[in-house]
Amino acid sequence: MTSMPGRQTRRTLLTAGSIAAVSALAGCLFGDGEDDYYDGETFVDDEPDFDGHLEGIDHPGTVDWTEASDDEKIIYVGTGLEGMGYAPRAARVTVGSTVTWEWTGDGGRHDVVDTGGAFDSGELHEEGATFGFTFDEPGTYTYYCTPHRHRAMKGALEVVED
Repeated sequence: MTSMPGRQTRRTLLTAGSIAAVSALAGCLFGDGEDDYYDGETFVDDEPDFDGHLEGIDHPGTVDWTEASDDEKIIYVGTGLEGMGYAPRAARVTVGSTVTWEWTGDGGRHDVVDTGGAFDSGELHEEGATFGFTFDEPGTYTYYCTPHRHRAMKGALEVVED
């Protein structure tokens, strides 16, 4: 079968459609460049389960920040597909660490609310806005975004003794 210049064949259209579908699927699976947030990070070997809090979301592992300075302990708010995630999703820190959440400006208004009531950032949306919390007690802290809890926007921290 020959095709005329400027005219699409069925095979060409199917191939183009397949490429578009794969690209769209990759965007859904891998978000909006979210892998960049994990560049250079080290993950813990003994992954905590956080009482199942992170089930059902894309969770590449728990980042090990036990040797990081407080300046390096930044969790980005409004990451991934449509800005409905935290990055990293989970981290391990030592008692006395201050973790900072920094808003990307994507996905609308977000907050960071501990399920146990230890902290609540209030809703923010402006790019560069921050909220910090110092963890003085060891344990597991799970949190979520109130406006996007139904979209599984959640994260977790494991605080361990030095």
